[in-house]
Formats: sequence, structure tokens, C-alpha cells
Amino acid sequence: MHDRSSFHSIWHSFRYILLLPFALLTGCIQPNQASSTFEESTVAPGIKMWTNAAKKTYVIEADLSKTTLRSISGAPTSAGKVGQMKFDEFWAQNSNNGALQVLINGTFFQTYNKPTGIAFGLKQDNRLITYGYGLNEFPGQTMTVAWSDGKIAIEPYSRSTFDGTMPNVVGALAPTAGKNANRALPRNFIGIKNPRADNIYSTVLLFISPAASQSEAEQTLQKFGAERIAMLDGGQSTGLIVGGKSMMQPKTRIPQTIGIFTK
Repeated sequence: MHDRSSFHSIWHSFRYILLLPFALLTGCIQPNQASSTFEESTVAPGIKMWTNAAKKTYVIEADLSKTTLRSISGAPTSAGKVGQMKFDEFWAQNSNNGALQVLINGTFFQTYNKPTGIAFGLKQDNRLITYGYGLNEFPGQTMTVAWSDGKIAIEPYSRSTFDGTMPNVVGALAPTAGKNANRALPRNFIGIKNPRADNIYSTVLLFISPAASQSEAEQTLQKFGAERIAMLDGGQSTGLIVGGKSMMQPKTRIPQTIGIFTK
């Protein structure tokens, strides 16, 4: 007669051997969540878009060796403020030659002033417009997104970035800055990656959603390979046009946008 405790011990071990293949399929080997929830499409050479139709959420990737990133603003004033425009007007005024493929809203601003102040700084085509009025609002969490032809950087805020050689600099916030972080709100995040591991970030990733938390936006971009991430203006300012089609419209006039153009 077999000892009951020995029998149960053998069966306990054997059971895990039998269950191992099932565990590998269902729990231990996770599918690529980014590809499983987003449908991929090509916008233009060097530009891909992934769409989560259920959430009306988009991730856009642009290869800066094949595309050009441009900062497009309303009319700046000598006092460092910028005129606002309708989102569609930015597209209409810059899409005549067919090179503009993607347009998003850009940096944070004062909604109650016309022209408006820019919260965390703006430099456009080598012209410094302002260092920003709101640098004490989020201490230690203010960022810059700076780029020139073929490369882009996301760094902690520094005036030296605006004074340096990068022709375009847009003020932004860290992904963890307290902008109703846990609420599902319209979000506009930007990420960058270095596909050639050569210390040059040459790929841009954008996350645009009508309802996401900050951690959801950040984690989604990380799943698509973003190594550095910043938060652009969201909420009622969130807008996206792709190939002339409006995916999301801001509910207010805005002072500055970022466009992706084919070369």
C-alpha cells in the first residue's frame, strides 16, 4: 500500500509539469500588447500610424531621416506672446504642396489671453519667442523638446537649450507632472527613440487620445519603443489631423502646432 502523503507529493509535482505548456501560452509569455490592440497603417513614406479603434487612440511614428518636423505658430509679438488660430487654419496654411502629413497641437499656453503667453518656452526656426512664464508651476518637471533636421532630444528644462544651436524648442512637462494624472482625459504625448543605438534620436513617437491617464499614455509609448517621453498640451487643446482627415479637433484656438512633413 502506497503512503498517501508520498502519493500527493508526486501528483503535486506532476501536475505542474502537465500545466507548464498551458501556463506558457496564457500567462508567462505575454503577447505584444502594442500590436495586439492597435491596427497598423502607413500614412506616407517614413510615417506609420497605429489605431486603437475602440478607444479612438492613435500612435504615430515618424522617421526623421525621411520626414521633417516643423513648429508652426500663430503670429508672435515682441512681448513673447503668440496669436491663436483655429486648428484647421494651421493645416490649411501649410498643406498647399502636399508635404504636410500629420498635425498635432503643441505647447502649453494661457487660454484667457489673446495673444497668449507660452508656459514653458518656445523657439521656432532659430527665433526665440519666449523662455516661458510658468517655470515655477511644476518644479523639477518642466521639459524641452528640441530638434533640428534629422535629430530630436527630450531633456529637463534649461535656458541653455533655447540659447543653443537647436533651431526649434518646445516647452513640455514630464509624464508624471500633476495634470489630473489619473483621470481619463484628452492627452497628447511625444516620445523619441534611437533605432541605430548611435546616440542620435531620430525617430518620433506621438500618442493622441480623447481619454487616457498619464501613465497609460506613457506606458503605451514605451511599448512602441520610446526611450524618452514628454507631455505636450492636452485637454481641450488636443488635436490631430492625418492626411487631411481630422481625427480630433481642439475645442479652443491654439497658438502652436507641430507638423510632420515628407521630404
